[in-house]
Amino acid sequence: MLEYERQAEERAKEQARMEEERQRMSTEQMNIAQEQERIAQEQYEMDQYYEAEALRHAEEMRIHQDEF
Repeated sequence: MLEYERQAEERAKEQARMEEERQRMSTEQMNIAQEQERIAQEQYEMDQYYEAEALRHAEEMRIHQDEF
C-alpha cells in the first residue's frame, strides 16, 4: 500500500508542477499578446504621423509653387 501512496503522491506533485508550468506559459502568452498589441498601436501611430507629415509637406509644396 505504501508504494501506491508514494506513486499517488508523485503523480500529484507532477500534476501540480505541470499546472504551474501551464499557468506560467499562459501568462507568458498574455504578455506576448499585449506586447504585440502595443507594437501594432505604435506602428499605427507612426503611420498616422508620417501620413500627416506627407500631407503637410505636399500642402507646403503646393503653396510654394502657387507663389511662383
